[in-house]
Amino acid sequence: MPSKKIILIDNDIEYQALITSALEPENYRITTALDGESGFQLAKKDRPDLVIIAIELQDANGYLISKKFREDDGMKSIPIILISRDAKPKDFDQHRKLKIRADEYLLKPFSEEVILSKVQNLIGFHITEKEFELMQDHLNSMIQEKILLDDRISGLEKENEDLKSRLGGVQEVQRALKESRDKEAGLLKQLNENKEHTKVIDKWLTEATEAKDRLQKDNDTLTRDTEAAKAELDKVRRQVNDLTTALAALQARTKNNNAAMEKIRGLLSQALSLFPKE
Repeated sequence: MPSKKIILIDNDIEYQALITSALEPENYRITTALDGESGFQLAKKDRPDLVIIAIELQDANGYLISKKFREDDGMKSIPIILISRDAKPKDFDQHRKLKIRADEYLLKPFSEEVILSKVQNLIGFHITEKEFELMQDHLNSMIQEKILLDDRISGLEKENEDLKSRLGGVQEVQRALKESRDKEAGLLKQLNENKEHTKVIDKWLTEATEAKDRLQKDNDTLTRDTEAAKAELDKVRRQVNDLTTALAALQARTKNNNAAMEKIRGLLSQALSLFPKE
């Protein structure tokens, strides 16, 4: 197959050699130009598949040469790679926003692998006529193999249909087995759910038993306290009764004492009346 043509417009001899050594072994034909105008005229004559333009040229800025390609009706569709030694990434970013933008941008230094990858992405991979013939032979072999494979597949499909008809009963058994397994899975799921519910109930019962034990303990303590309080109350009652009895006895003695005192006062009064008055 014919080589694809690339025009390289760059007065940097070192990068002319690097790009040429990277692309020519891959079956690309490289034509170089040292200035923008001669490179543009060469492209109009040769109609390349790709143009690589350096920004730093002797006669013009590479951006302007790229603009000429984009404004030329016959060459505006040719892919362009802009390369530069002095440009900044922001310069390329601004140029990408223009309608006359390039297809790829590269800052020097770059490797042979990088320029080869960019070119292959834009205009494809290339093979020799011998390689193409080998690929064509391989493709024909694959086509023949596909025909044989299709025949084999057709035979297998027929055998498969026969097998399906014989396996109808087996499929019914398989469906029944699947339904049985599904039911078993459902029962196992329900059993697991019941086990979980049982665990919850057991937990509740344990907590209820513990609460009952605590309540019984509190009730026993309250009963003991109540019995002690009753005993203390009975003791107080006995003491009150004793005090009441003692008070009654004291009141009786006081009453008797009062009567005796009145009698003594009467006797004193009588005795005093016996004494003559002065």
